[in-house]
Amino acid sequence: MKTKQKEQIAKFRDVYERQFGRVYKLALLLLGNVTDAEDAVQIVFARFWEKKPDFYDINHENAWFITVVRNQCKDMQRDYFRKNRTNIGNALEVQVEFFYPEDNDLWQAMQELPHKYRVILYLYYYEGYSVRELSGIFHRKESTLQTQLADGRKKLRKIMEINK
Repeated sequence: MKTKQKEQIAKFRDVYERQFGRVYKLALLLLGNVTDAEDAVQIVFARFWEKKPDFYDINHENAWFITVVRNQCKDMQRDYFRKNRTNIGNALEVQVEFFYPEDNDLWQAMQELPHKYRVILYLYYYEGYSVRELSGIFHRKESTLQTQLADGRKKLRKIMEINK
């Protein structure tokens, strides 16, 4: 194997190890099931391999992966097959299970939120992004994102109360 090819594989491995968790969790949150999330992860990393983008820093890398996984999940949700398949409640696969029951309730409630709230709440609370960082990723005003966070929390609280 050539040296350049080995370097490319090593770089891919490093980025994959850094980004896999983020990409998988976000895909799972957006798509709602393990199988589709795994498919999205494969597509995102295949796209990374094909495009071989150069990142300025880790924040640029994170933003690229967040954007690509969001777009991939949107594409998958628009897919004819996905829209028209029969939902049998994923009877053959166990969905996400958390150690604490209240975490399962929160996960279910998050699945009921509209896409724009799910993504913002997840990145803010679970990934630890600040509103300023999210503003750079989504190319939106900070005030808009703060409003979405507040609205998302209200909607999530309402869903949690209904599901009690």
